[in-house]
Amino acid sequence: MRSKRIPAEEQYRLIMECRQSGLTDHQWCVEHDIKPGTFYNWVKRLRQKGCVDLPASTGRSYRAPENQEVVRVDFHD
Repeated sequence: MRSKRIPAEEQYRLIMECRQSGLTDHQWCVEHDIKPGTFYNWVKRLRQKGCVDLPASTGRSYRAPENQEVVRVDFHD
């Protein structure tokens, strides 16, 4: 069964709440029982309709290592 449709105004309000929360989009969606894919579809559709004032995502929830070590690997038969 599909969830009930959320009006664009409510989608906008939820997106703004998420982006101002300090959480990543994914973390916020999990806490609010919203599928991340649904959330990103809302963002995409609102932008396609001309809503340009949506703040950018806070980014990833992990940090990539700053330095990587390169190691030579020799393979012997």
